[in-house]
Amino acid sequence: MLRFGKNIEILGIYDERTKLKNNDAGEILGMGKKDVTIYGDFGRMLKKFSGQAEMLVTTGEGLYFTKERNVKDWKRNVTKAIECGLDVYSMSKIFYGDKTRDLKELAEKNGVRFIEASDPDGFEKFRNYAMRAVKEGVKTPKILFAGTSMNSGKVTAMLTARNVFEERGIKVGVVGTEPCSVFVGADEQVIPEVLPTMRGAHAILGAIKKIEVEKQPDLIMVGSQTGMRASAVDVAEARAGGVVAWQIFLGTRPEKTILCTKWSKISEVKPHMELIKNSGVETEIIAIVVNGYRCKKDELIKIIEKTEKETGLLSLDVLATPEKLHKLFSLVSR
Repeated sequence: MLRFGKNIEILGIYDERTKLKNNDAGEILGMGKKDVTIYGDFGRMLKKFSGQAEMLVTTGEGLYFTKERNVKDWKRNVTKAIECGLDVYSMSKIFYGDKTRDLKELAEKNGVRFIEASDPDGFEKFRNYAMRAVKEGVKTPKILFAGTSMNSGKVTAMLTARNVFEERGIKVGVVGTEPCSVFVGADEQVIPEVLPTMRGAHAILGAIKKIEVEKQPDLIMVGSQTGMRASAVDVAEARAGGVVAWQIFLGTRPEKTILCTKWSKISEVKPHMELIKNSGVETEIIAIVVNGYRCKKDELIKIIEKTEKETGLLSLDVLATPEKLHKLFSLVSR
């Protein structure tokens, strides 16, 4: 959101990790100074910005998967924000349901909103468009930014590419599958994790058709989740990443695919390429994007060069090797 946010101003960031306290968020992310401080005290941050802020955006995953103490801290901070008159947007990929009934009631009492990104009925928004897509097809070229795992740089790659394309006069439509998509300029947002399995692919297809009809773009970019070889029974975090990744892939049926990987997961590139090749979907993998976050630059360059040599495909890090973006543009535009 700090790197690609549209129509949003981030005033401050709260993070409980001591090592990040009082740092500039832009510098932590390698973006240079952004004058956005990371606070280790939520109350202090809220007191400073409560008169300016309109919304608290929170991950909220801690409600499920961390120590009970962290759950209490999360609820206490959200309560403070609501009582200060802020709307709350939860970016959890898991639907809370009754677990946050008290917060929702408190928000209503205070005249603000408690908004969950995850909506089990989110498919309804795209139902008619999905039916239309089945009948008419989708004529706009589609590019999927798939990944080998979580943290493979899919969102960064897609939004960087979008910016480059738009600067060159290409009209781009974007389907985001991350809860932050609404803040970074995606045209439509689908969170497939909470949709019934039989509706996830349909929702993606419907979102694509909706963009085609309403925006009439030159091409449509779709961001994926985790990897197609990810565990479908991830009991610890209940993500079912492999199932979600396949839903997005089959719902998109992209003409072209850009495969993204974390530098430490580079061994997953070839198995994923083989899986996509034998998937039954006629798609061309045109490039490998390597997420080099926390990798030394010289080591990253060697990984990129080796990947390019072994796969025969353009390989790059969209932030560390931006000079290669023009090649990516050429491959997508051909």
